[in-house]
Amino acid sequence: MHVVVHKENGRAVRKSITSVQEDDSLISSHPIVVTVSTPAEITSVFDGISYSKGASILRMLEDWITPEKFQKGCQEYLKKFEFKNAKTSDFWEALEEASNLPVKEVMDTWTNQMGYPVLNVEDMRIISQKRFLLDPNANSSEPHSVFGYTWNIPVRWTNDNESTITIYNRSETGGITLNSSNPNGNAFLKINPDHIGFYRVNYEVSTWEWIATNLSLNHKDFSTADRASLIDDAFALARAQLLNYKEALNLTKYLKMEDEYLPWQRVISAVTYIISMFEDDKELYPMIEKYFRDQVKPIADSLGWNDNGDHLTKLLRASVLGFACKMGDSNALNNASHLFEQWLTGTVSLPVNLRLLVYRYGMQNSGNETSWNYTLKQYQETSLAQEKEKLLYGLASVKNVALLSRYLDLLKDPNVIKSQDVFTVIRYISYNSYGKTMAWNWIQLNWEYLVNRYTLNDRNLGRIVTIAEPFNTELQLWQMESFFKRYPEAGAGEKPREQVLETVKNNIEWLKQNRDTIRDWFFN
Repeated sequence: MHVVVHKENGRAVRKSITSVQEDDSLISSHPIVVTVSTPAEITSVFDGISYSKGASILRMLEDWITPEKFQKGCQEYLKKFEFKNAKTSDFWEALEEASNLPVKEVMDTWTNQMGYPVLNVEDMRIISQKRFLLDPNANSSEPHSVFGYTWNIPVRWTNDNESTITIYNRSETGGITLNSSNPNGNAFLKINPDHIGFYRVNYEVSTWEWIATNLSLNHKDFSTADRASLIDDAFALARAQLLNYKEALNLTKYLKMEDEYLPWQRVISAVTYIISMFEDDKELYPMIEKYFRDQVKPIADSLGWNDNGDHLTKLLRASVLGFACKMGDSNALNNASHLFEQWLTGTVSLPVNLRLLVYRYGMQNSGNETSWNYTLKQYQETSLAQEKEKLLYGLASVKNVALLSRYLDLLKDPNVIKSQDVFTVIRYISYNSYGKTMAWNWIQLNWEYLVNRYTLNDRNLGRIVTIAEPFNTELQLWQMESFFKRYPEAGAGEKPREQVLETVKNNIEWLKQNRDTIRDWFFN
């Protein structure tokens, strides 16, 4: 926690709360505070849970005790332990002194057990907590936790534009009733406004229907952050079978009117799972593509390919144009190809915010051996690390099996592809529908070579098996299990192996449970 304090205090860690919430909703997750005894274990546990969840719960804590008291406590803590070793409890003590609040009692439930809760809301006032797991069939009491997977939760909620924070103590096993100025429960209480709390919120079906209707009538009645978090929660809850996909998908009907970055960023992230699960489904995928292509077209066409506007506009443009390209929008793809061809001939310098899109979708849409070789040459010649990474992604996006095969062969030549870029390339190739299976097969065929080159303690080697996370067939699962049996020594890959196997099993079950519902929604 000491490392995270430094980072959080400087706001260096602001990775999306939602991506780590996905990792932490698996049985194979781990607490932030863990006991480690070997170098491989140390490497394995310094992951998104340690850093991103650590930063996220500190943000929740800061919101509860107030930013001023949080800052005061951090300053005292850093002064007191300058050049000394410190424990997590020392940090909680400093914040307790600054705030006069039971910080340790609350935060121990977040750092010493894995996972997080979903708050179920009844009658718009009564809330109860339950551990949130993506696998609806998983045993929610495993592995053992001294807190029994209950949390002391700082619950923030808004009613009539007034914001209140209440501590939901885990001892209140029957749940709590919010002290609302609306005792009949007929007004919308937004619980977890701006998604600062590290938990999910599930409303009754009638409330989700009300939210979908009101988003379509006037989406600006909800704050930008709330539109993002409602969509994010709904799709996560649907994936965990706590909400019907019909309710989650209904929230996307208003998107033709959405013009803010944060909701679009969350939508794209939330529906990426559905897209990846049905990518090979010849009946359903074209319908999904068409629906989202239509939803994103107004904002994509309106922003266009000129890199102007403020910072958030530039982020929004890159997100929606990328999504339009992914969904096969011919206008967006032709623009990417046109800019790509201009870049190849040296007639234009690509704006930095659009470069990745142009390299990826220009190469995907119109790339050939000549343009591929030119892009590889640019990768070798540039000294800018970020530019190298974008060019690597462009190279991996080509729809040509022979060139992808050549790319994989080049990974063994450090004079062409730098050693630190090897795992990045494998991951990028796995994002290409042509390369998904190729990348996984290459890892299996070259595992001993990779172990000899990087060692089993290498974190990036350990995590590379997670490229199999989109797999969703029994055959793919069997291939993975056979590969892990053949090479049982996992090193830093022990946790990633557990996580990827759990994810693929969940994917297989998810398809069985949800395909018909999702198909019906898109057909109707």
